[in-house]
Parts: sequence; structure tokens; C-alpha cells
Amino acid sequence: MPDYVSFCIIGSYIILLNILFTKFNLIKDKKNTSFHKKFIENQTEPPFSGGIFLIITIFLFLDVDWFFKSLLLLIFLIGFFSDLNFFKSVNLRFYLQLILVLIILYYLNLYVQSIRIDLIDNFFNNFFFKIFFTTFCILILINGSNFLDGVNTLVIGYYLLILTFVSLLVNEFDNFIYVEFIYLLIFALLILFILNCFNFLLLGDSGTYLLSVFIGIYLIDLANKNILISPYFIMNLLWYPAFETLFSIIRKMSVKKSPLSPDNLHLHQLIYLFIKNNINNANYANSFSGLFINSYNLLIFYFAFKNYSNTKYQLVLVLISLIIYNTLYKVLKFNLKK
Repeated sequence: MPDYVSFCIIGSYIILLNILFTKFNLIKDKKNTSFHKKFIENQTEPPFSGGIFLIITIFLFLDVDWFFKSLLLLIFLIGFFSDLNFFKSVNLRFYLQLILVLIILYYLNLYVQSIRIDLIDNFFNNFFFKIFFTTFCILILINGSNFLDGVNTLVIGYYLLILTFVSLLVNEFDNFIYVEFIYLLIFALLILFILNCFNFLLLGDSGTYLLSVFIGIYLIDLANKNILISPYFIMNLLWYPAFETLFSIIRKMSVKKSPLSPDNLHLHQLIYLFIKNNINNANYANSFSGLFINSYNLLIFYFAFKNYSNTKYQLVLVLISLIIYNTLYKVLKFNLKK
């Protein structure tokens, strides 16, 4: 475990800097620039400072070389300039993400090695298939997480849960990397979660991009190094933002719309509308929506963790999540039309 001084340093700069950002109206969220962000109603406009605190934490406490830190900084900056509305083009952001993810994976020599299906695993012997598949997974995770950002506590809480369950595996394996940093990141996310819950800050695209890339590659490395961890346990940890992206693409293409076109028909938005209409308080509905969704994810993560080596068991849990997602979506969509 890290020393208490590190925890105190993290807590101090998150709270003090966020007070300064709020007092001087710095890096405020510009809802009028985003079709997606305008959907969620808030009485206040908190700073999108979450990503700043995460990149500071990485630079201060993550024990990796400076080139890797610089690549993570560039991922952060793509999101940060998007938050500032400098990168208005969705296509531009996507291509920049693609280039950086390819560089990171090649630099780390880190790729998905197996999904435990022999027919497909044979393709992983081909370098280009391996890098395509891994890049595809990371990009799906980035953009799925970004879809979810906007509902308070959802993205921060989701990755906080993932890291918490991953940290429970530390004592069972000897080859975990960045163990102390993971504990510090959990602590940082816990503070951000509390502040976000009360709408004192937002994670922003910068924080969403940074978290999804770092945790995505961390979990790939974890599965590659530990054969007892089923890749489908990792799938259960990351299923929600990944499926959100795939579902959104299929849904839009089915009505002949561009997969990149924004809309307000994602599951978390339908849940938000349902809760807001029933409690008649937009601020409470915002945080309650994220807490409701992550309560389900907490259950899935718990049951997945109980038998993380059993691939068939993990696949059943994935199937259950997909059925519940689709059923809930249809029910809420039908309720919206009434």
C-alpha cells in the first residue's frame, strides 16, 4: 500500500484546485456546444476538472517512462480540447484517438493474445489482425465511455468499481504491475466520485479518454499475464461502455443514420428521463441515474469476480447483461413514446 502522504497530496490538490476552478469560473462545461450534454439538466455549471486531476495523478505517481506518460498526456489533450470545443469534428477526434492508440499499443507491444476460441485464436498469430482487434476494442471502450459521460457518477463510478474488484485480485497473483498506483487511483476516483455526485465537478472528455485508455490497456496486460483470469472476466468488467457503442452503431444504422451522428436515445439517457419524470428533480435524477446503473454493474462484477477463471460462467453473465440491457431499453423506449 502507498504511504499516507501520497493520499493526502492527492486529496489536497483535487479539493483545492477544484475550489479555485469553481471560484474563478475556469474550464466551465459549455453545454450549448454539445447536443449530448444539453440533454442533462443541471442548475449549476461545474468545471470539467476531473481529467486534469487524473493526469496530475499519473504524472506524479505512475512509475513508467516519460514517453508513455507523454502518450497518455496526448490522449488527455484530445479530450481536453474537445471539452474546450476546439475539436468540434467527431471524425478528427476519432482519427487522433486511432493514431495514438496504435502508437501506445505498438510501443508497449501489448495486444490481446487470446479469446479462448480456437478458430479465432489462430488469427492472433497474424500481427495485423492482432493489432486491429486490440485497437478496435480500445476505441470501442473510449467512445462507449464518452457516450456515458454526462450522467453524474456513471463513468467515474464505473471505473472505480472496476479498479476496486481488480485490486481484490492483487493478493492472488504475483505479477501485478502498478499496484501502488492502482490504490492511489482508486482513492482519487473516490474523491472525484463524491464531488461529481454533488455536481461540484465533471470528468469531461479528457478524463473519460484517459481513464478508458489506461484501464483498457491495464486489463489487457492483466489477462495476458495471468492465464487463470478468463478474458471474459475482463469482458464482464468492460461490457457496458463497449456494448453501448456497438448497440448505438447498430441502432443508428438500422434507421439509416450515421453511426457518428449524436442523439439522446442511449440507455442511460432513457433511464435519466424515467427517473426525472418520476421524482421531478433534474439534479437528483442526474446522479440517481448513474447510481442505479452502477448498482447493477456492482452485482455483475461481484458474481464475475466469484469465479473469474471459468469462461463458460463468465459468458453466461455476459449474456444475462445483454438480455437485461436490451429488455430494459425496449421497455423504456416504449414508455417514452407513450
